[in-house]
Amino acid sequence: MFFPSPATLHQLLRKSLAQLKLVRRNPEEFVRNIQQFSDPPAFLAKLLDIPEITPLRVNVIGTKVTLNVLLPAITRQGMTGGPNTVLLIGALLAHKGFPVRFVSCDVPLEPDTEWFWSHLAQLSGISDRPAEATLNDACAAPLLIGTNDLFLASFWTTAYQAAGVLPATRRSRFVYLIQDFEPGFYAWSSRYALALASLALPFDAIINEATLADYLFESRSGQFAENGFRSSCTVFEPAIDREIFRPAHCQIPRARRLLVYARPTNPRNLLGLAVSALKTTIASSVFAENWEFLAVGARGSLPNIPLGSGRVLREAPWQNLSGYAELLRASDILLSPMLSPHTSYPVLEMAASGGIAVTNSFATKTSERLKALSTNIIAVDPTVQGLSMGLTAAVERVAMGVDHTEPLHLPYLWPDALNEVQKTICNLLAIP
Repeated sequence: MFFPSPATLHQLLRKSLAQLKLVRRNPEEFVRNIQQFSDPPAFLAKLLDIPEITPLRVNVIGTKVTLNVLLPAITRQGMTGGPNTVLLIGALLAHKGFPVRFVSCDVPLEPDTEWFWSHLAQLSGISDRPAEATLNDACAAPLLIGTNDLFLASFWTTAYQAAGVLPATRRSRFVYLIQDFEPGFYAWSSRYALALASLALPFDAIINEATLADYLFESRSGQFAENGFRSSCTVFEPAIDREIFRPAHCQIPRARRLLVYARPTNPRNLLGLAVSALKTTIASSVFAENWEFLAVGARGSLPNIPLGSGRVLREAPWQNLSGYAELLRASDILLSPMLSPHTSYPVLEMAASGGIAVTNSFATKTSERLKALSTNIIAVDPTVQGLSMGLTAAVERVAMGVDHTEPLHLPYLWPDALNEVQKTICNLLAIP
């Protein structure tokens, strides 16, 4: 029988203690260490950090022209601002009679898809299901396409997928709906490099917000470094539906409420800075006793966070779109930082709902440009001190009385906001 030596036992004990400490210090690294032995292929994939972009499988069966709207996933939980904008473009074109295929590229669809059509009806405001629209699961079977089909990518991985199917069509370019500087979703890494390289693929660009368009051209990445490319891009400003996001008809007496847009899995959301700024501001006795602090957007993943002086940031229950809009109307301040050239929808939705939105500036997204959208948007430097100053200014505005009717200078309805986008795609849908 083999008995390890005292030196070996000591080494095993030391390594075991180190791993126990790692559980508390860095759980992700601990899981990777375990995975190295339990699942070597998965460990290697994480180590190399190269995403596997699954090519779209297609079978060409004719020449009928269909717009293929590509999303990484079409799930109930994933229907946030960006994906909803993609779906709206497809829905509006489908209601005009253009064949539109919504495609979940990387995540299988749920067996029951009725939720999707109900969601699409709520988004478009049109109750009838568009006869020319279909929902497809690219994970389950090849897409049956025509040689003249047009592909609309909505994320950098789907841009690669759209580019990959061009040889099966008569198209030389696809359409890329760009709603953020997507390389910035990652640290400088393999994923960053691949996302950046997607901007050099052969596409016609549709860009959500002029601040983002300006940033893309200033970055001079891919096609955005080419002279004359700007003139071929379609840039639009998002709509904030005033039927949904509007001030309360009458102000009912209640406790003051501050909301934090919290996305723990999204580092650009700067949740750490937001919480630190809240703690700093509370320690300065800026908030009176009757303020409550709620987090939205975390989908049940956020624990209670102590803020000092007996205050706690608690997560509000997840709600549908109308419930979320009602919560905005019944709140005074939204703290919603986002390290991105895109404004982010919660900031605009809060301003439309009659409250004060505190966010951060970033490159082309300047405080002046945001103030021009609404004076109820306070944009500051993305630092603890900057966000704390913004919160202090917001509390002072609330104490003096907020003008809940302050206009938001953006389109009221999505069909108006997407008018030029629809024209662009309609022209591209013409047989090449």
